[in-house]
Amino acid sequence: MLHNLSPEVTDFVLRNQFFGRIGCYADGQVLVLPVSYLYDGQAIYGQTREGTKTHLLRQNPKVCFEVDEMTTPTCWRSVVIQGEYEELEGDERMYVAQRLGPGRVAPRIYTQEVVAEPVIEKPMIVYRIRILSKTGRSETKE
Repeated sequence: MLHNLSPEVTDFVLRNQFFGRIGCYADGQVLVLPVSYLYDGQAIYGQTREGTKTHLLRQNPKVCFEVDEMTTPTCWRSVVIQGEYEELEGDERMYVAQRLGPGRVAPRIYTQEVVAEPVIEKPMIVYRIRILSKTGRSETKE
């Protein structure tokens, strides 16, 4: 049976998961990607490197963010957030980056064992998703 989650359970799910999916749209392109995140009760925070996701989010900062908690195919909880993306700067950026820690960005995977030229990493982007609305649903088999 499907149920709406209470605000307390919705916050519980957001606080106890580490990975979600961010959905964005711009230039006729839709993109949904898994991301690690931090939830502080007011906003979603993450970090990434320059790429397609940041390009689309800068053009259209409206985002959808989704988190799942699955036990079985008939026992799950899901939270969907509508929000706005913004990149952080200065002291706020540094504070959030420290809270996220270095393990919150997926490591790059290299397919070649020997790299002829050094790989130049793009700078880290720390961002916030300001929550405009959030809803939660669950299913439990009775």
